[in-house]
Amino acid sequence: MPTVYKTASDRTKKSVRWMVAWTDELGRRRTRRGYTDKALSERLARQLEDAARARREGTIDAAAERMADHSRRPLADHVADYRVYLAAKGSTEEHVDLTEARIEQAGKNAGWKTIADIDAATLSLHVERLRASGRGPATINHHLRAVKGFTRWLMTNHRLARDPLVGVKMLNVSTDRRRERRALDDDELARLLAAAGANELVTIAKRYKRKVGPKKGEIRLGTRTFAIPRRDALYLLAASTGFRIGEIKSLTTRSFDLDADPPTVTVEASYSKRRRRDVQPMRPDIAEALRATLDGTPRGEHVWPDLPHEMAQVMAADLAAAGIAVKDDAGRVIDFHALRHTFITRLARSGVTPKVAQTLARHSTITLTMDRYAHVALADTSKALAALPALPLANSAAVEAAVTATGTHGREVAQRAGSAARSAHGPTSPNGAGTGPASALRIAPNGLPKSQRPQQRAEVNPGQSASSPANDASAAKRTAAASEGRRNSRKRRDLCAPGQPVSSAANAEVSSEADGTRTRNHRIDSPVL
Repeated sequence: MPTVYKTASDRTKKSVRWMVAWTDELGRRRTRRGYTDKALSERLARQLEDAARARREGTIDAAAERMADHSRRPLADHVADYRVYLAAKGSTEEHVDLTEARIEQAGKNAGWKTIADIDAATLSLHVERLRASGRGPATINHHLRAVKGFTRWLMTNHRLARDPLVGVKMLNVSTDRRRERRALDDDELARLLAAAGANELVTIAKRYKRKVGPKKGEIRLGTRTFAIPRRDALYLLAASTGFRIGEIKSLTTRSFDLDADPPTVTVEASYSKRRRRDVQPMRPDIAEALRATLDGTPRGEHVWPDLPHEMAQVMAADLAAAGIAVKDDAGRVIDFHALRHTFITRLARSGVTPKVAQTLARHSTITLTMDRYAHVALADTSKALAALPALPLANSAAVEAAVTATGTHGREVAQRAGSAARSAHGPTSPNGAGTGPASALRIAPNGLPKSQRPQQRAEVNPGQSASSPANDASAAKRTAAASEGRRNSRKRRDLCAPGQPVSSAANAEVSSEADGTRTRNHRIDSPVL
């Protein structure tokens, strides 16, 4: 039986809560604090006793109860568990920190205290705050992916009955793209490699926030110098493989196999964006250019271990040294990720098929490869048009002559060519109708314009009535149709048993055969124009 009690020293103190005692489903005596009101504490004791009895009898779903317990835990506890899951899955520490920070920021902006508070309506508050702070759609989508991944993990681990954000869609980045990158041409890439290889030291402008003193929080401008050796090899590798900056940071000397056929470089699954082990082939000349860099790196060590987060500014300094503008007149910029755009664009300009380009770019869809990364210039489209064969409109006489040489309807083709030539030099009728070059396109099947067909027939059949051939043809057609009808009737009777009516299947078979015969006759009798 559940009981409530107070110690002897607390019985006279109204502010002290009553203790509740009950027997759990395993038969153990349990206690917990109740309320300062005795009646409420007795009610709690009965509820705990009834729940323990239901568990013993199996009338309470243990999974649903655990889910209810999870819904009462603070949100921070679940975020900490999700961080452990991401680290155990093999995600990089940088990715784990960024994901955790984005989830915590969403919970703060949306007012989530527990996972039961998460829903799409409150998430929109977070989206609006991000937009008000100047974040673009692409950055907001990164925040949404982090939160949606977290709620999907909550559902698959039975902490939530369903994913509350399953219906949340990503924003359309094409409506407000903040950073439009462009690809480097071969001359710009060569100048960039020369400038990067000239000096391993690079100085960039840096903004610092004062952390102490009377001017705490004030922004001051300064500079910072980095020592990044072999930057030319770094840029060459990125432009030749399309690797991202995070993937290049993970490369060690064991990642390269320069003596293979073809040479390869491998990115492990934990560092690849698509979480797969990527083995990327390289051109032999690129492999030889990278050999000196790998030979100067201790075996098993990272080739570029200390790349800073400010690689965009570092590359901007190298671009300035090479005399290349970071942003062009159209507002397109060059940063480190633009080297990936350069790699895919060079594939497209080299005539590589879209599927091969998608495989080398390691994209999930061909649309992303062709629409987002392959930059086709106006000069490329002009070259493609120039490579097309000439259309027959400007040299139709040569085309007609080629057809005549095949021996197929040679006389008719010659008549059409002659009629086209006469129409191109002047009118073909007294009233001027059909004049000019356009009349050459209106050629009758017999090779002459309509106005000349009756005259031609009169010349071919002098003294014969114009209606006589038509009447004879009509009579012949009627006779043929009657004969065909009698043949079809006999076929229908032959397909059925004696004395039985003609079935629908027999009608369908005979009709289908007749249709095929008419189609073949039509193809044989029709003139080739």
